[in-house]
Amino acid sequence: MANPLISSHRKRLHRIVHRAGQAGRWLAARVGALCEFQQRIWVVSIVNDTYTDTFIVNEGSFEQPMQWMHRKGYSAEMLARVEAMGRSQVIQLELGDASHRLMRVK
Repeated sequence: MANPLISSHRKRLHRIVHRAGQAGRWLAARVGALCEFQQRIWVVSIVNDTYTDTFIVNEGSFEQPMQWMHRKGYSAEMLARVEAMGRSQVIQLELGDASHRLMRVK
């Protein structure tokens, strides 16, 4: 005959271990996302009627994901499109009187 006290402790221990595993997976995902954002690199070309300017945006030099895009005034929809970009993908966004062409290289 099983001891109900031991059975109760086993169930409680199982729940604790399960929750610790969930917390560990959550933390690993957050750390992974932080590392991923700090490694992203884009080649950005800004084109309007009078000039074209092309440069590299390296998120490793910023404090927050897509900080450069926020500073330039990208809308929430634009930020979502940039966030969804895969490596070697190119998108073009219209911002004011200029076209921003982004290629994610890393």
